[in-house]
Order: sequence, then structure tokens, then C-alpha cells
Amino acid sequence: MSKKMNQFDVVGLGQCSLDIIGRIDDYPEIDTKTELNETLIQGGGPVATALVTLARLGVSTAFVGKIGDDSFGPRIRSGLISEGVDCEGLVTEVGARSQFAFVAVDQDGHRNIFWKRGSYRPLVKSEIDPKMIVSSRILHLDGLQVEISVLAAKLARKHKITTVLDGGTLRPSMLELMRYIDHAIVSEKFAWQLVGDEGPKVALEKLLEYGCAAATVTLGVKGSWTLTAAGEFFHQPIYAVNVVDTTGCGDVFHGGYIYGLLRQWPVKAAVRFATACAAIKTRKLGGRTAIPTLKEVEAFLHRGD
Repeated sequence: MSKKMNQFDVVGLGQCSLDIIGRIDDYPEIDTKTELNETLIQGGGPVATALVTLARLGVSTAFVGKIGDDSFGPRIRSGLISEGVDCEGLVTEVGARSQFAFVAVDQDGHRNIFWKRGSYRPLVKSEIDPKMIVSSRILHLDGLQVEISVLAAKLARKHKITTVLDGGTLRPSMLELMRYIDHAIVSEKFAWQLVGDEGPKVALEKLLEYGCAAATVTLGVKGSWTLTAAGEFFHQPIYAVNVVDTTGCGDVFHGGYIYGLLRQWPVKAAVRFATACAAIKTRKLGGRTAIPTLKEVEAFLHRGD
């Protein structure tokens, strides 16, 4: 049985997928074969995995999105429900194909992702329950379905609900959505698409022009840079761990950051916590396998790993 609407701390609207992950020694040459050393099938997607992260940290979450009625759809749904993420807002479209990805991970933990967008129609206003959004504390978006994301973000802004954006790619109309985002966490690719080779600080300054309270650019092994509306600019290095798989690191980072917002931590503390969550996640194959609990993150930070 799902929780009542007003019990969800975080509502996420965005992508969910089924990830088929294979581990290899090295990437093969064209027209050759290579055997997978290890395989795993589990749910994925930026917003969906961020919500799983929050659920493992003890936060009540609900997901709004779409799947098809193919064989992948039920696995995506059950994967979220098994983690405690409410899926009453996950719409199944008859005759549509769900989003999926194949992920090839090499021995150094680097990965290439081949993905296919779902064939379902974009979510429309009639398919989401506004009560779910306005009764939450934070709305998390990835902006893939920009029109419904803008509507949801406008609604959140009207009701003083904090909004967080996972900006992986600067898609058409994404900058319209930025006007209603309080915390933007974007990839290096997004930053480059926004300002070219001007660098992280210029990208962050540009993001703050849209009204963000804080913006962060994640740079993989180079850590992240953050700029707040109060003028605080800082770099957060990554934590050194034995990396097995970097799949889902950004998604988990978002979950950790949102946890910090819920706890009303300073932005710097939220970024540090998010970085630890992402580091712990890399220790096993899969975007969700090693997502930590709160106790695991606290122990990790206490040890200074």
C-alpha cells in the first residue's frame, strides 16, 4: 500500500529505464567478439536512481514517469517498488516500448552507455496528480520531457516547493525550465553546451542568472565545482576508492545532494555528502547495487576514506 501524498518528502518526475550491464576486460575492436565477465539487469534512469538513493537514506519518495507495457516495464516498476519508491504516478502506456540501456563497463570502471528512449508519448498534464507535487518538500527533474517538467516546476514554485534539476544534456527548451529551478546540478557536457570552453565558473554564473540558489558542475574524476547565489565558489574533489563501475554516479550524487537539502545543510556540506554517496556506489557493478544507507555514508565520512 502506498503512502499518503503528504508523506512524500521528494517527488521525482523524469526518466526510468531498464539497464542491461556487462563487464568486460577491454573494449573490443570493430567486428570482433568479446565475452562478458559479469552481467546484471536492474533499473536505471537519472531521476529514478536518485529516488532509490534517497529511499535507502530513509527518505519517502514517489516517482512520476512513463513505461511501456512490454516485458521491461514491469521490471522497471518492481525495481522501484522493491526499494520503497512509490509508483502510483508511473503511467503504463499500452503498445509502447519502455526505455532501456546497454552498459559496457571495462576493468577500470569506465563505461559506455547505449540507450533507447521509450516509444511512449510524453506525459501530459492530465496524467500527473498536482497534489503529489504540492504536498512534497522537493521536486526533482531531469528535463527530458520539458513541457511537463516546466508545468510541474511552475506549480512547485507557486507553492514554494524546492526544485532540483539533473542536467545531463542541454536539450531544446531546457533554459525555459531553468527559470523555475532552485538547485541545478549539471554535467560537464551540459556546461560545455551552455558556454563552450569558458570553464565551470562561467557556466555556473550563467546558471545562476536564471535565479538558482546554487549550481554545481560535476566533472567525473575531477570532482565538482559549485557556486551559490551568496557568492560561495568551491571545488569538491572525489574520494579515492577502488572503482568497479561508475554507472549511475551522477544520479546518486543528486540523491545525496537532495538529502542534504532536506536536512537544511549548507550547500558545501550537501555536496560533500553527495560526493561520498557517489564514491561508495562505484564499488560494485550496477548503478544501484552499492547505493549506500545513511549509516554507511556516515561511517565512510567519519573514516575519511
